[in-house]
Amino acid sequence: MATKQPKSILKKIQHPSSTTTTLVNSTIVSAGTPTSQSKPLPTPEEARAIALSHAHSIQIRKVLEFSILTSLEKLVDFPLPESTPTDLKCHLRYFQPSDFDSLMQERGICDKCSYPLCPNPRKRLAGGGKSTYALVDKGKKTMRFVEKEKLERFCSDICARQGLWLRVQLSTEPAWTRAEIINDAQVDDKGAVSGLDLTGGKWRGGVGTRILLLEEAEEQRRQAKWNNMKEADIERLAEELMEVGISLDKETRELKQNDSLSVDIKERKNEGGTANPPELILTDENGDRARAIEGYTPKIGPVYTQKISMEGGE
Repeated sequence: MATKQPKSILKKIQHPSSTTTTLVNSTIVSAGTPTSQSKPLPTPEEARAIALSHAHSIQIRKVLEFSILTSLEKLVDFPLPESTPTDLKCHLRYFQPSDFDSLMQERGICDKCSYPLCPNPRKRLAGGGKSTYALVDKGKKTMRFVEKEKLERFCSDICARQGLWLRVQLSTEPAWTRAEIINDAQVDDKGAVSGLDLTGGKWRGGVGTRILLLEEAEEQRRQAKWNNMKEADIERLAEELMEVGISLDKETRELKQNDSLSVDIKERKNEGGTANPPELILTDENGDRARAIEGYTPKIGPVYTQKISMEGGE
């Protein structure tokens, strides 16, 4: 007796019918079952132009990344005897916040303060142990745990504010996608890139985004040159400082105040005299004022005394 084969529970897959592809006048033509409409393939000239555009973008990116790496290596050794704050800001013109994080990490490995203009070593927390966190602001509302590695990045709170102020001003957009940087960039047939401000000459001449030191920002505020674009930087600075266990100081917090707020308070005279609160007066049977306590008249009074004397006379 032949056994019946069990029925498969798997769905049958329908394979598309075979199609034939031919090349007619540089255009691919498919014959067979019609499929969903697709965009026509680019011509060989268009495909070559697209490939060159991508290759040029990659080449520009490589050059800018190498420039960022070179600047990072130089900033690790800062401050140099001949270095100036302008040199620092010029090196940071292509940086992103992640590049500045790499700089802080490299300077920490060298036991240096993460603020590039500070020559002091970074601070070390007292005490050992395997714990990687430390308690900050104990007993306050802002009490929290912070990583020790972040607490030891700078030598002092002042350098932390100055260093993180530089970080919050850096653009999150990569340098190879910023229009003001790559507008004049060109790549020749050999892959050589030209038109980029790799030496910083154009930037020193006033082209490109400006970066301010913290003391420069404070001076601009005192001269009433503060703009609203820096308000967001102050907010980010407060968040960055909280991560390294520091609260925003009073001077830096005042940067958020564009104009001083003046309030003129005038006292209005009461021409009707002083208003007295209402008084509750209770009297007894003889019209004398009763000694009421919060609306309750105690039983020791003229009426109660008179009643006792009448009973005693009887």
